[in-house]
This record gives sequence, C-alpha cells and structure tokens, in this order.
Amino acid sequence: MKNNSRDMVRKNGKPVSCEPCRISKIRCDHQQPTCRRCDLRGLSSKCYYHPAPLTRPRKKTRAPRSVSPADPSREDEVFNASPSRGDSTAPTGPQMGVTSASQPTYLGSTSFMSAFDHGQQDMCLSTPKTAHASTMRKAWSADFTHVFPRLVQLLRPLRLYEDLVTDKYYRSSFTVIPAPLVLTPLRLLRNYWDRERWPQEGLGSRITQNTATQSIKVEANMTTDQFYHLFTGANLRWEFVGIIFAMAGLGASVSSSSPLFSLNGKDEISSDAFAMEMAAASHACLEICRQYDSVNDLVVWLNYAYFVLASNIMGETSHQIYTQFGDLVSCIHAMGLHRPHSPESSIPFFLSQTRKRVFAASYRTDKNLATFLGRPPRLPYHYCDVGLPLDLDDYSLVLDNLSLNKAIRQLTSDGWGTCNGGLRPATVIRLRYMIARLREQVMELSLGRGSVGSRQNELHITYQECKRLWDKVPNEFHYSKHTWEVLGPHLSIISLVTHLEYLYTVFQVERIRCSESPDAMTDLLDSAMQIVSVVTDFTRQRDQEGSIREQYTWIVSHCNLFPCLSHIL
Repeated sequence: MKNNSRDMVRKNGKPVSCEPCRISKIRCDHQQPTCRRCDLRGLSSKCYYHPAPLTRPRKKTRAPRSVSPADPSREDEVFNASPSRGDSTAPTGPQMGVTSASQPTYLGSTSFMSAFDHGQQDMCLSTPKTAHASTMRKAWSADFTHVFPRLVQLLRPLRLYEDLVTDKYYRSSFTVIPAPLVLTPLRLLRNYWDRERWPQEGLGSRITQNTATQSIKVEANMTTDQFYHLFTGANLRWEFVGIIFAMAGLGASVSSSSPLFSLNGKDEISSDAFAMEMAAASHACLEICRQYDSVNDLVVWLNYAYFVLASNIMGETSHQIYTQFGDLVSCIHAMGLHRPHSPESSIPFFLSQTRKRVFAASYRTDKNLATFLGRPPRLPYHYCDVGLPLDLDDYSLVLDNLSLNKAIRQLTSDGWGTCNGGLRPATVIRLRYMIARLREQVMELSLGRGSVGSRQNELHITYQECKRLWDKVPNEFHYSKHTWEVLGPHLSIISLVTHLEYLYTVFQVERIRCSESPDAMTDLLDSAMQIVSVVTDFTRQRDQEGSIREQYTWIVSHCNLFPCLSHIL
C-alpha cells in the first residue's frame, strides 16, 4: 500500500509509527511520503508516518537497549555513544557507503560465472546487505557533528579490543601486519590511560591535532619503542585508532569467547553487529586521515585492515570493496612500496620487512580480485620490483641486532625458514605471493590482447613455470593428505588454501591450452580433479573437526569450483 502526506494510515484512529524500522517519531515535510530509511531498504510500501509529528510532546532520549541474536528484528542496533563537550567539531566528507541494490557488473573470462552461458546482463555478484546498510545509516549518518565524540566513546573498552586483537593473532596465520607492531602500542596506550586516567573532554581534538600537525618521521636506526612513540600514548593518532577498530572487528570473527559483545559495559550486541560498528568506526578514522592528506605506513595498514574487515561484511564482489581496494593501491604507490628501497634509504629493518609483507599480501589480493571478476589487475608486476619478505616469525623482526642476525643466519639462501614450528605468517605470504606472480601471467593470456604467435609462446613459458613453481618451495611446505596429522586443523587449512590457489592457477592455464588445442583436455580434467580431491579432503576433515566447521566454510566457494565442475560434466 502506498501512502502519501494527505492520506496517512491509522490504527484505531491514532497515528502509527514506522513499523519496519521501528522509528517512533519522524519529521515529515509533506514532500517525502515515506520514511527514507524504509525507502532505502525497500520497505516503503509498509512505512507509515505520523501526520504531524512535531505536535506530539517531546520525549527524553531513550537509553541504549540490549541486543540479542534471539531478536533478529533488532540485530543491527548498536551502542549509541553520547557526545562529550569539547569534541563537537569534525570534518565533512563522504561516509562509508551502503549497498542498496544489486547492479550488473562486468565479468571477464577468468570469472567463474563465465563458465555458464547466461548473458552478462543477468549476472550480478553484489547482494544487498540490509543489516550492514541499516547499521551504517543509524550509527554513522552523513552528519559529522558527533563523529569525533562517538569515536572517542568507542575507544573506552580498550581491554576488550586488546583481547580480541590478541586472539586474532593467536588463532590466524593469515595476518599481515606483524603482531608486535599492533599489540605492543595497543598495550602501551591502555597503560597510558590507566596511569593518566581517561580524559574527560578534548581527546578528539588532541588526536586530530596529532594527526594534522605531527608527521611520522622514520629513521634508519629507529627502535620499535621510538616508532611506537610516534602514534600511541600522548601522541595517539586517528590512523592507529582506526587500526584498533578494524583489527578488533576482525578479531570478533575468530573469537573463542561469548558471541555477544558490550561496548558500554551494559548492553550487548552480536558479533556481526559488533564487526559492522568497528567497520564504520575504522572507516570514519580513514576519512579523517584523508581530510588531512596523510600518507604513511599507518595509513596503509589502516586501508588494508579496513579492506579485509569490510570484505568480510559486504563480500569481495561489492563494488564498494572494489573501490576501497583502489584506495589501498593508491596509498601503496604514493608510499613507493611497489619499488625496492635504495641502500641509503632510512628504513629500519622491522619496517622494511613489514612493507614487503603488506605489498605482497596486497599484490596477491589484487590478483584474486582480478581473476574472480575478470578485470585487469591494479598492481601489475611490470611496474613493481619487490622481493619476498624473509620467512621470519613476527617477534623476530623486533629483536636486537645480535639476536636478529642469528635468526637470519638460520634461513636458507632463498629466505625460507624451517617447518619445525609450523607455518608462520611470513611463510604463507611468501607462498601466496609466488603464486600471485604466476597468476598475473595467466591473466595476461586470458585478458590481454597479444598476437597469436606471442600468445602461444607465452602460454608455453607460463605452463612450464607452473610446473616448476613447487620446485622452488621446500617440500615441507607442500600440502598433502598427511599435512593434517603434522600441522593440525588450522594450519593444515592454511596449507590447503595455498595449494588450492596454485591448482586453480594451473587450471586456468589448462583452460587456455584446451581452447588452443583439444589435445590438452586430459590435462584440464586432471587439474580439475585435483582441485575436487583437495576440497574433498577439507570436507572430510570439516565433518570431523568441529572447530573448523563454521570458520572455513568459505573455502568451497573461494576455490571457484564452478568452472572445474562445468568442464568435467
């Protein structure tokens, strides 16, 4: 039923509030017949207005209400911080967008959807995220008036954030930013406020002043403590605040504690709502940094952490995520992370290795997005020259010079460590970076416009490199069925995912070979069956291990089985 300003729907002769979004009082200027929130959510047909809302007596603001997963209609409600004095000024700028409707997007030949015969006008990967959109509108509107005080209020549960981020690093080997560079300054910040007491007012202005006026100057002989001093404690910056929010949101997805979280010590929200709130907060910090044109290592870290968190919420197929990754690439180029550092550059070892890790992880993400969507990569290796980061564990990077040199001497000539302690984050980054470089060659064959002669030559070279790739990797890092017995479920899944990325790269080469010569069909089928076999291993272990049942379900869709099965059948 479509309502208008002259024909309002009433129940028992009394005005009715908006039922779908439960807004009890809405201003109506007789120009907008439906509630804007319901209109964006596609619920305008059920939206009812009070015909004269300003004539009703004003009520005091309600206290925040608790949120429980048992009440899905209120799942998206989050802690609404009250503004504090002295922090009412905020920059203007766009807020994190809302996925309101699905639109067809371009998908190239490497996309799994290309295995089907449907017209591209019917293909749409993006899906509306109603809960996410609702949270963004309700908690972080386009009005920046209370953004600073809200961010300051959200910083209060530092102990919760510290626990979540610590748990994230403990449980995941997919981490990119070394653990000490996040956990240590986070602990220092909490200790500083425990000692100095939480400031009553003006904190947002001070953080903004630090961000706007103090640059992060890196020196060659800088210690980690000196580096932390630049952005934590009394020198707290919005870049690090945003990193805390983003990492806490990621930590909530792997937390072993209660699925409910409290941001104000009273009301509880679900892990999904918590992650959405953290994404909105980290994006607000990112927007503040953009206002001051800040480009430094922390900004790159914040862009990467926010991209990963937002991808978990909206999906990697969202156009907003695709755009956000473009911002990350812009920061990488602006920082010069795509080129090697000159010997005389003033970069401490721990930061130089971190930059290599962030670039390698971003480069791999770029190839995954480009392959999945069938679009040109944004970090072409033709313009990049960054070597592999050393296969050191996170805490080795912050050792003193004597201990660090001892750890480096234990590596192979190619920079590999041993598998005695399992897979390190740097090990995973190295493996996936190598596969990504090979995947880019495959993409040039699939999406490029080379001549027939050069294409056949490049195809042969790429095919041989695919076969030789694992020869460059120590055997102990190869995935096999026995990996589950040696590494345990979580590290085995990481090894499995890496192996799947390699197999899918080989599969893409086989697809091109098959289009050139029908004789290659046998190799194509063999590659497809290897992928199916590995996923079968995961399915078998998933049924046995309850701890991995929910957390890694995305693997089945991530490996793009559709083209494999379509060619087999």
